[in-house]
Amino acid sequence: MTSAHIDLTDHPTQITPSLGFLAGLTYTVGIHRGEAGAVAQLLMTHAQPRRRGETLDWIDAGMRALSACLDLRPTTEAPPYVGPWLSVHRGVASLDYGNEDWRMCIPEPGRAWLQHVTDGGPVRLLVVFEPTPGNCTTQEEWGQFVDASAAAGKLRWGTTRIRRPWDLR
Repeated sequence: MTSAHIDLTDHPTQITPSLGFLAGLTYTVGIHRGEAGAVAQLLMTHAQPRRRGETLDWIDAGMRALSACLDLRPTTEAPPYVGPWLSVHRGVASLDYGNEDWRMCIPEPGRAWLQHVTDGGPVRLLVVFEPTPGNCTTQEEWGQFVDASAAAGKLRWGTTRIRRPWDLR
């Protein structure tokens, strides 16, 4: 009996983060109003390691996997349009991250953010590989955290919109 060798290099597998990992995500939302118009922001980070087995490397790997699932790019590139990943049903926003069975619910993003999304406005997705800092409480502190993460190459971004019922993706 011979064993067959299967070469998977031409068939990369996309691994979505586990539900246990996703339970540790934190979400920060806002709306940036600039010269080009309004762009909603969805910043995703992970809580500091707190359970057995959670490490900074584990968080980094999970956030990189999430970033890959969403097809996000480094901030040295223009934010790509990654497709219609968002949906809103009965006032609850959720993000399709590539898992066949599950979607990520975005907890309480606020009325203005939801209205922007349901009106079809663009949403900038930001995924940081570093854990959520415990000292970020103001918009200025979050801005400094995001800027430092981008400068260190630990931030990925892209732009999405709401998925309309006629989008068959």
